[in-house]
Amino acid sequence: MTHPVQDISKQISQAFACNDTNSIKDLIADNARFVHMGITFTKHGELTAFDKKAFIYKDVAIAEERLEDYGQTAIIYKRLILTVEVNGQEVQNPFVVTEIYNQSDFGWQLAAETFTRIATDYESYQLASEGIFFE
Repeated sequence: MTHPVQDISKQISQAFACNDTNSIKDLIADNARFVHMGITFTKHGELTAFDKKAFIYKDVAIAEERLEDYGQTAIIYKRLILTVEVNGQEVQNPFVVTEIYNQSDFGWQLAAETFTRIATDYESYQLASEGIFFE
């Protein structure tokens, strides 16, 4: 059985891949923050960047996903390779993506999303289950 935020995460990813931000506005908290490689956006900034096709998702290859449920808050960690077109140039990077969801009067909403580039060997990198990243 999947957690509701996992379905929301998929909806948001699919909408970004299709540059269809209208369908996901209610799934993202108004005060949400998005952190990319050196750039931080508000909800409005993130949605505008996709609407203007500043980022065009080409492929998202998720190798590993982990969910942590804290009751009113849930966090999804993903290890993935993202292929995206930025300013007309296609780039591919390995990331750990952290998505933080909060349950409010509006239901579950994405509150923050951070892309952290993996600087070590991607294949041997593992999401920590007990705080140990390297063995």
